[in-house]
Amino acid sequence: MQTLPYGRFYGTSKSRWEIPGFSIALMAPVLPPEEVPLHTHEDASFVFLLNGIYLSSAANAYPECEGPTLIYNPPRTTHRDRFKTLTGRFLAVSVSRETLRDAVADTVLPKVATSFTSSEIIATARGLARHCELREEDFPLLAEGMCFELLAKIGTQVAAPRGKAPLWLQRAKELLQEQCSDHLRIADAAHTIGVHPVHFSRSFRQFLRCTPGEYLVRCRLQKAIPILRETRLPLAEAALQAGFFDQSHFSRVFKRHFVISPRSYRNVFRPDSQKVQGFPSC
Repeated sequence: MQTLPYGRFYGTSKSRWEIPGFSIALMAPVLPPEEVPLHTHEDASFVFLLNGIYLSSAANAYPECEGPTLIYNPPRTTHRDRFKTLTGRFLAVSVSRETLRDAVADTVLPKVATSFTSSEIIATARGLARHCELREEDFPLLAEGMCFELLAKIGTQVAAPRGKAPLWLQRAKELLQEQCSDHLRIADAAHTIGVHPVHFSRSFRQFLRCTPGEYLVRCRLQKAIPILRETRLPLAEAALQAGFFDQSHFSRVFKRHFVISPRSYRNVFRPDSQKVQGFPSC
């Protein structure tokens, strides 16, 4: 019986990312179902079914899964899960042993392979798959938070949930605001505050309605606004000062959030700029 190491699945990779704690790939099956052998995965993993018919032995799963389904496999899962045809597509996420050890300090995870179809979990998995497919520069930042969020959502919190935001959340927000220009990892921010990354990500979603990675991107955008309005810095330099990788990355993210390019925003809203018809003067 074959044992598959960290990051390995029976499939061909369409897009792959290696980030601290997680190996993430969009994949398609390569073996007909009758050729997939009984095998063991060394490390914990997620399989998110994007399309196709998946034959699964996971708890709560239909023998033939269709539609969006997330399957969590704990370490040393032995199975013969496979696609019925070669037309399927899936997102595969391996969880490193160190990350899993960190996660279980705050969350009780399933002990057997288990499937999930709740809209909240599927929305996070879909977002992760979408960002993986786009292959944008900020994917590692966004993906790290989403992976921790998936671990939080499939598990049971060790401590009882609280109705009030924890005191450390304000410190966490300030830390992300202060270091938004740095290439800060979510796990490092959580450890600086003194909480587990899974609990960190869960609390952001619960009280701020976003992942830590999404919050950090918003902080970068807010830092960029006064640079555009109050300085004549070239856009490439403005992008770097706000924490983006380059001008192209900055422009894509800015336009996605504000439906206007940084250059157009500057032309419209900078006090010494010409008033452009159709936009309010500032």
